[in-house]
Amino acid sequence: MIYLAPIQGFTDFVYRKAFAETFPGVDAFFIPYISLKNETILPKHFAEILPENNGQNRVVPQVLANSAGELVTLVKILKDFGYSEINLNMGCPYPMVTNRGKGAGLLPFPGKIESLLSGFFEKADLKLSVKLRAGLVSPKETEQIIPVLNQFPLTEIIVHPRIAKQLYSGETNNHLFQLVSQNCKHPVVYNGDIFSVAAFSEKRGLFPETTTWMLGRGVLMNPFLPAEIKGILFSEEEKRTKLEAFHQRIFELYSENMDNPGNTLNKMKQFWSYFSYVFPDQPKSLKLIKKTRNTTSFTGDVRGIFRNMTIG
Repeated sequence: MIYLAPIQGFTDFVYRKAFAETFPGVDAFFIPYISLKNETILPKHFAEILPENNGQNRVVPQVLANSAGELVTLVKILKDFGYSEINLNMGCPYPMVTNRGKGAGLLPFPGKIESLLSGFFEKADLKLSVKLRAGLVSPKETEQIIPVLNQFPLTEIIVHPRIAKQLYSGETNNHLFQLVSQNCKHPVVYNGDIFSVAAFSEKRGLFPETTTWMLGRGVLMNPFLPAEIKGILFSEEEKRTKLEAFHQRIFELYSENMDNPGNTLNKMKQFWSYFSYVFPDQPKSLKLIKKTRNTTSFTGDVRGIFRNMTIG
């Protein structure tokens, strides 16, 4: 099983919809975290959860909360939108989140996590999984919450084995992932640093009992990666056709959903910060896109990149 990770600002409904229409290999799509303000979901998040924007077979909203009341309110709203399972974010590493006691900011507080989960299972009837880090500042924090997580009927635990302070740099903590896998009563999903089939094979060799894998930046850089891991291969011409169709669909959807061409261009430049890696001369491609001033010149530059460069 392969999941697409929820990456704020990148795997939005536009990306998920275009990806599912173009590429095989992903079994579940996770919506980047949804949060509350004044007892309601932020307006910018509504497009992310609308059923018409989430036609894939399995779509799981991720939520950000630090109290049972906040979590239950979120769940009620998401249930009204037709969702039957959610994922609790206990892994976001950014200080603007952790300083509010959310995301990985929950990890040093086993009692708070127990209270939050108790409140959820007393009042909600949706399936719940959690996604967590190796800790906020120390792996011992995650070790201490395993007995708490084992008390509740969670569907699975998704682990990114870095502490929050690392963000996305430095080595992943394979020992910590193994410890969670061996001591957790729930299925454990691996997430982190799978950028190639070789990297996946290495991780699978380290964790042979793991059957589900969450991929994030590796997919943004190579949308064929989930298919390649599953042994689904394409010719160079098929790759080019799919990549061009994918890019065109992304551009169309952003054009339809952004309020002006400037914002559409900004979203496309953000998309290219990863998409450019499908081309052998990644720095040159990205530099050209970054210099683009309007959507007209952007489409011309994109045509030139596809015409003149071999897909890697």
